[in-house]
Amino acid sequence: MGKRRRKRAGFWLKGICLILLVPVFITTLMQRMRLENLIYGKEGAQEVLNTIDSVEGMEREVREHQENKKDILSGQAETQSGDSKDEDEETEMKVLQIVAQEIGIDKSAETIKAQCVIARTNLYDAMQAGTKEPESMPPDQQQELWGENFDKNYQKLKSCVEATAGETLLYNRTYIYAAYHAISSGRTRSMSELYEDADMPYLVTAECHADTTAEGYLSVFYYEKEEFLEKCRAAYPDAGLTELTQIEIVSRDAAEYVTKIKVAGETYDGEQFRHALELPSACFTITEIDDHVRIVARGMGHGFGLSQNTAEKLAKEGYGYREILAYFYKGAVIGQAGNL
Repeated sequence: MGKRRRKRAGFWLKGICLILLVPVFITTLMQRMRLENLIYGKEGAQEVLNTIDSVEGMEREVREHQENKKDILSGQAETQSGDSKDEDEETEMKVLQIVAQEIGIDKSAETIKAQCVIARTNLYDAMQAGTKEPESMPPDQQQELWGENFDKNYQKLKSCVEATAGETLLYNRTYIYAAYHAISSGRTRSMSELYEDADMPYLVTAECHADTTAEGYLSVFYYEKEEFLEKCRAAYPDAGLTELTQIEIVSRDAAEYVTKIKVAGETYDGEQFRHALELPSACFTITEIDDHVRIVARGMGHGFGLSQNTAEKLAKEGYGYREILAYFYKGAVIGQAGNL
């Protein structure tokens, strides 16, 4: 009986202990769960924060890349712009040296400016076509030519080049053949009279009355008859020339330049003949006087395009360089080089 009571008392004691321990267990479990949730929640929050940081970092890298790309592109653009600027400066320096070769520095500023546009036009045309560029005068030759006036003359020429920077003569959006010469016969020539198929409608006759009184307008040469024939034979060795009567001027243009000449039955170009005999112009006459031959030439140069002498007269009358160019190149317009 006593043994049974002790067993029952032990059972109740365990039950009571179990009942007392369950809340503690549950509380502990709940605390642990809250703690784990809290921990995991913090880790999750940290993961979110890490993700945000990662995204922001990526965006920052993208922005930096884009900025770097912009800097690179900007640098390339600046380099290209710089290269283009360097090329332009180099070309303008060429223009200066070409103009120094083509016209006397004693001419007025407007005449020199007109020559700058001519030189630049012919230079760009040659560069575009891949042909020989106009002859130029490098600085050492300028120094030799101008001597103690080098600085003054150089600055004058430089200011004319800068005043016309980039300007060229265009016709139908192409560079024209900007022909020029020192002195005409009294009027300039029309290219279509010499070459019927020449597409140069801007090279037409322009009156140049001032040229007829210019220094160097008239050139007279005397040869002994045999001496003259020898010069002609040297120029045309296959012609079989024996007599002066075998030389005959066939045709002239409206400005009186010889366009065709016969030598022992063969017809030649007037310009070719004048170069062969080293005459200043193809506007010439040949006259036999006793045992001598007299050649009278008028003007200096081929006679096409701008006459530098008349351009100077126009400049002194108040014409600007654009007006001077318009006088000689009918229908041509001034446009910026490289914008074709």
